[in-house]
Amino acid sequence: MVLQRFKKIVRKHFLYSFKSTIMTLYLPIIVIFIFITGWISSMLATSQIEENAYKNINDTVFQTKNYLDYMLSDVFQQLVSLSSDPQIFSLLSVDADAIRPEAYVEMDKSLQAIYSRTPALIDSVMINLNEGSFLLYHSDYYVQPSISYNNYFTAFKGNKEGFYWRNLHPDPFFQKGEVISVFRLVNPKHYPTRGIVLFNLRADFFEQVLNKSLIGDNGYLTLISPDGKFESKTVKEEYKLRDSTLRALQDLENESGQFSYQAESGENMIVIYDTIKANNWKLAAVMPESEILNKVNYIKHFTTLIIILLTFIAIFLTDLMSKYISRPFKHLAQQMDKVDKENLELDYEMSGPEEMQVLHNGFKGLMGRIHTLMDQIQMEQEEKRQLEFAVMHAQINPHFLYNTLYSIKGLCDMGLNKDASQMITALSSFFRIGISKGREIITIEEEIEHIKHYLFIQEMRYGDDFSYVIEVEDEILENNIIKLSLQPLIENAIYHGVKQKRGKGVITIRGYLKGENIILEVADNGNGIQHDKLEEIAAEMESSFQEKKQFIGIGLKSVNERIKIHFGPEYGLSISSDPGNGTVVSIVIPKTKGELRNYA
Repeated sequence: MVLQRFKKIVRKHFLYSFKSTIMTLYLPIIVIFIFITGWISSMLATSQIEENAYKNINDTVFQTKNYLDYMLSDVFQQLVSLSSDPQIFSLLSVDADAIRPEAYVEMDKSLQAIYSRTPALIDSVMINLNEGSFLLYHSDYYVQPSISYNNYFTAFKGNKEGFYWRNLHPDPFFQKGEVISVFRLVNPKHYPTRGIVLFNLRADFFEQVLNKSLIGDNGYLTLISPDGKFESKTVKEEYKLRDSTLRALQDLENESGQFSYQAESGENMIVIYDTIKANNWKLAAVMPESEILNKVNYIKHFTTLIIILLTFIAIFLTDLMSKYISRPFKHLAQQMDKVDKENLELDYEMSGPEEMQVLHNGFKGLMGRIHTLMDQIQMEQEEKRQLEFAVMHAQINPHFLYNTLYSIKGLCDMGLNKDASQMITALSSFFRIGISKGREIITIEEEIEHIKHYLFIQEMRYGDDFSYVIEVEDEILENNIIKLSLQPLIENAIYHGVKQKRGKGVITIRGYLKGENIILEVADNGNGIQHDKLEEIAAEMESSFQEKKQFIGIGLKSVNERIKIHFGPEYGLSISSDPGNGTVVSIVIPKTKGELRNYA
């Protein structure tokens, strides 16, 4: 039940025409393929872009790490070379007054060489032995550095060789901003003295290196060391590394990797890190995941827009295609709708696909054959009606002739030879006009002349039973009428009208113009016809000849049919009656002269 209802709805709203069927079947398939293709393309593009984004960040971290590793390794090697100079240890073993000037010169050359080697990276270098008893330095700042370094020996322990790295911090010696330091604490076991060899590295060098690679508006590179971090740029507070995340980075054992954490704002943050081998610091890229996937979201939105656009284009093109495909069918259907018994011609030449031309030509040929058959049937029907009329005429004439001849014999027997002669003359004129040289169409004047003879004969037969009046306008006499149209009506008026009435009856024949039509009436003052019977008579008038008639004879039916055939379906007989006051039978025909064509 539900399935049947569903099928009915589908046929009514979606499959009601050839065009709608194409749209209903093809459009969903096209749209589904567009969505599937768009979705797969979006997924592949998203995956590739996401992979490329992470690869680019990894490459950035890797390349930056390698560069820093190279630079810091070089600095560290310089520190190792300088701090391992035997002259350093010899200077620790002598008093300040005993130090030769040549020692200052030689060590100063070494410092100058180191300072000049990488001026973009090294901010200052310093050798401080025995609490300033031997102090050399090179710096952009011409200030006397502080001498105390005792807190360094307190704060930094654990390295057998005494090498240490210190993340960004205020410069305690030159007190000119913040620096990153690498130094060696010199404390030989065999000497009671000690000292420090210190390289201060420029903070702006690291800022330039770390900021060279842009990784988003809120992404940044940072150096993570056991004693803190160096951030390359200022970012919003919610994007900064939290203490717990910083400790996690400091405690990581893996040299490189990736992890994520949730920022205070609730946004997911990605951390990609690698290890600088020179000092085992972590170089980490920190950025919001949304910025990494920003292009991914753009691709998704763009793909969605393209899918919607392609869907509308598909709808438009499918509509055009369905119109193009269905146009020949539509035109053929319109032509078929126009086909009826009045029009069997196709006035449209098919120019569509070959199959449609075959269908069109086949239908056109079928219409041609139907037209031929209908013409043949019409001719056969006309011949049949003519034969029926001839049979009717043949049936009427002998009966009428017998009665008339019997009446003439009676007149002769009574010695009324003059009346008999008049009756014979009327009878011969009646048959002469009835034959009318085989013509079916005669003038109204001839038809009136014919019924005058008929009425004269009937009046002679029935004596004082009825009288008649003929009132026909002269201007209609030359118009055409079907012969023997009035005689069957007058015969009905006599036998079913005035003869059924007590007293003398009157038959009135009128003819007049009404607009473009001619009205001929045969009226009697008989008993009339009941309304229900009148309706049945009207129905029998429109029925076929084969159907059995109960209330009308073949005469009335034949007159009505012949008028419609010759003049058109809007013409014919009509009967009106007032019970007790008589009946009027009217013939409606057009004004016509000359030859007529059949309308059937």
